[in-house]
Amino acid sequence: MASIKETLKNLPEAPGVYIMRDETDTVIYVGKAKVLKNRVKSYFQARDDRDVKTAQLVSHVHSLEYIVTHTEAEALILENTLIKRYKPKYNILLKDDKTYPHIRITVQEDFPRIEITRKIQKDGAKYLGTYAKISAVRDSLELLRRLFPIRTCKRQISEEKPQRPCLYHHIGLCSAPCAGYISKEEYGELIKNAIAFLEGRQDDVIKKLEVQMEELAENLEFEKAAAIRDRLKNIHVLYTKQAVSSTKFDERDVIALYSDQWHYAASVLTIRGGKLIGKRAFVLEGMGAAPAGSAIESFVMQYYEANTEVPKEVALQYEPESQEALTEWLTQKRGARVTLIVPQRGTKAELVDMAEQNAKEELELYKKDVLAAQAKSLEALKKLKEALRLDTLPRIIEAYDISNTGNTEIVASMVVFREGKADTRLYRRFKMKVITEQNDYGSMQETLLRRFNRYLSGSQDEAFSTLPDLILVDGGGQHVSAAKEVLQDLGIEVPIWGMAKDDRHRSHRLVNGVTGIELSRDSDILRFVASVQNEAHRYALQYNKNLRKKRMERSVLDDIEGVGPARKKKLLKAFGSVKKLAEASVEDIAKVEGISQKLAALIKARLNE
Repeated sequence: MASIKETLKNLPEAPGVYIMRDETDTVIYVGKAKVLKNRVKSYFQARDDRDVKTAQLVSHVHSLEYIVTHTEAEALILENTLIKRYKPKYNILLKDDKTYPHIRITVQEDFPRIEITRKIQKDGAKYLGTYAKISAVRDSLELLRRLFPIRTCKRQISEEKPQRPCLYHHIGLCSAPCAGYISKEEYGELIKNAIAFLEGRQDDVIKKLEVQMEELAENLEFEKAAAIRDRLKNIHVLYTKQAVSSTKFDERDVIALYSDQWHYAASVLTIRGGKLIGKRAFVLEGMGAAPAGSAIESFVMQYYEANTEVPKEVALQYEPESQEALTEWLTQKRGARVTLIVPQRGTKAELVDMAEQNAKEELELYKKDVLAAQAKSLEALKKLKEALRLDTLPRIIEAYDISNTGNTEIVASMVVFREGKADTRLYRRFKMKVITEQNDYGSMQETLLRRFNRYLSGSQDEAFSTLPDLILVDGGGQHVSAAKEVLQDLGIEVPIWGMAKDDRHRSHRLVNGVTGIELSRDSDILRFVASVQNEAHRYALQYNKNLRKKRMERSVLDDIEGVGPARKKKLLKAFGSVKKLAEASVEDIAKVEGISQKLAALIKARLNE
């Protein structure tokens, strides 16, 4: 590999991305530049005004490489991709410890339902929000259902077979599509209006409802017209109570930063239909060897990559380093023109100030709560290092546990703790391929062999690409001996200790096959080890249960003559599970495409056995 000096000499005058590594070949910083030659050289020039963060970064750079791109926009996208892949120490990384609640509407279904969720998936549903407080979501949901009575249940709705309406219909919170009280088309209008209302387009909803009410009155459908009239009254009451942030019906996000010496916080205010309808705050964790313009650019990229909704306009506190490239990327993501502005005065500038204040509060809370918790975890790791007489602080700990159902569903879990905190992104699970009978020692050996062979083969999977500082296995001295044997054969040196339990199945000792440490002597170490052991056990058991459930469902249906993979898939899709299928009537089963009355009767009889 070329030295840094040689690389600097050969830097091209072209856009691209540069990658800095430390002496262990770990990527510690990724950056992009409009002109690589000018940007990268500036890091290594002696300057009196260099900030502490940049000086610290440069002092750890051992090697340097770069990738040339055709345009600055390409460099921007590549930089973001590499940051996500390597998570470099000195880059700004979006850290959001909160999982914010959203409103989810299952628009992919014939009769969509509405619910609260904290997880956004690519499942075709419509996600609205985000909301800072769960109470705000519940209030919004209740209000919405009074205005637009949408179902929340998971009933299988068939227009051919009406069901009895539930309590929610009787109290006016559901239009009872399950009972056939509303057509698919009418229910679809409810959904469209509900979504428009949540997106802040109340005027659109009002106009549509007024037209609908007049049409119903002209057709002498006075009861339906009266119901819409009452709905309009409720909307008008709510509408006048809401604080308006703009006289125009703006669709805009407002983003601002606040920083201390090492961290940034960011706040996003969501404005739809001229009203402030949501707020989110994040911490940009890391050394962040970058000025504010680079920080806000990095945040915007990471934020909108994780959020599908891009507004027409984004108001920023600082001008991004690559404003043109960023605008191009956002426009492409939205599928329509996006405008980036940096307001200096007026209402928009006031909103930026408000966002900055929110960012400041978020950073203060982070320092008070998260950093305090990290300090406590670090103290536990220091005590653990001392107790186990480790050479280095165990910043990365991998823990393993085995779970089985006799000679079936033999699985293992690998959980990872970084800086004393569970890093669920790096969790991995293993299903035994070689071990076919209950054998905890053999299963542990197969698991470790597969995991560390992945490391030796240069795996690009982040979970397998580095070595941990400490390995903890669930069990006693024999489990440790079995694990050590694998690592010795592979030529890998990592300390291994066993997490032994007492008669009450509680963590009480750490053993390494030679000596043991009583955990009751230090409550900090005991709490930490117990949390690691419980997490490894939970993750292994969860995988075992999932496989066992699949086996049971698979074996029951596969043993029925005439039920092949296609029919089985249709049956499970229609009823959700084998249990619900067993509870269904022969007539209901026969309604599934491809299932005759005779086959339905056979399925019912076999399941009842």
